[in-house]
Amino acid sequence: MNHKERVLATLSHKQPDRIPFFYWGVPEFTEKMNRHFGFTDMDEMLEFLGVDFRWVEPDYVGPQLRMDGTEKKKDIWGVEYRTVGCGELKYWDIDRSPLEGITDISALADYPWPSTNLFDFNSLNAKVEKYRDYAIITAPGYSSPGLFRVIQRLIGKEHFIDTAMYHPKFFAALVEYVSEFYIRFIDEFFKVTGNRVDFIRIADDFGSHSGISISAEMWEDVCKPVIAKYYEVPKRHGVKFYMHSCGGVRKLIPEFLGIGAEVLDPVQTRAAGMSAEGLKKDYGHLITFCGAIDEEELLRKATPARVKDGVKELLDIMAPGGGFILGTAQKLKVETPVENVVAMYEAAKEWNYKK
Repeated sequence: MNHKERVLATLSHKQPDRIPFFYWGVPEFTEKMNRHFGFTDMDEMLEFLGVDFRWVEPDYVGPQLRMDGTEKKKDIWGVEYRTVGCGELKYWDIDRSPLEGITDISALADYPWPSTNLFDFNSLNAKVEKYRDYAIITAPGYSSPGLFRVIQRLIGKEHFIDTAMYHPKFFAALVEYVSEFYIRFIDEFFKVTGNRVDFIRIADDFGSHSGISISAEMWEDVCKPVIAKYYEVPKRHGVKFYMHSCGGVRKLIPEFLGIGAEVLDPVQTRAAGMSAEGLKKDYGHLITFCGAIDEEELLRKATPARVKDGVKELLDIMAPGGGFILGTAQKLKVETPVENVVAMYEAAKEWNYKK
């Protein structure tokens, strides 16, 4: 099997020749891996690990977002970031949420909302051709449409609930502006790629460690219709829906299924209701799970030997009958030992489906 065939087999709940692999890490960890092995780019690293997915995004052709001579940048939404920490533990953190403290709808009309003109969608042609033997997925970031994660960055995460509750008209306007951009983006993206991309990754976080973090009304009235709209164009092209949400989202799995999701990632098994055994028993025949390897407690803290044991124990539960893709339950952080990540993929290559 090639990489694409392996992934599509497990989505059909068939047992492929081996477990499909996904990779999800912060840029700083990827750079650390490349330095450690002397790789020249991410593709070389992914090939070494045996990862079956490749993500694609259109080239950004807008104004420069990194501020010259500084450790600051902004994104297309106008959210500003700066580097914090030191040494290997540096990372980007939000420095300014441009709509923080604003609740007047009229202010949104003059805000510099992003345009799809910032991207060269024709650049996707060469990328999907390059990765034609892999399972191709829309890249994290701009190419993985979201909603609440963007609004939280625009107004400040700590103001999100209050804004939704006490300024519902302003909040509804934010939802409209953000979702309208992504609907245009998705349309332009798949106008070029069609069915040559296998998955659209729709990404938002609806759960916390203790369970669902939004109300049933917010899901039904806001999230569900927006996500369904995001999936309309890709669905017409036969593209599969890969749902990303962290946290204890077990109660939302039937909802995800109802709007067409075929994969749920990243499966944080220590969150409420997300035990591997329970998910496999109740939903393993309905949806494919991706992730589930504990990045915080296993990959960061254990020995490579213990990592291998943990991976094989999880695969014994999740992999039989297909419907499972190996990945991590959180992004790989820069402090995670390289040897433990290598051990994770090695263990999965060593593991065999029981006949």
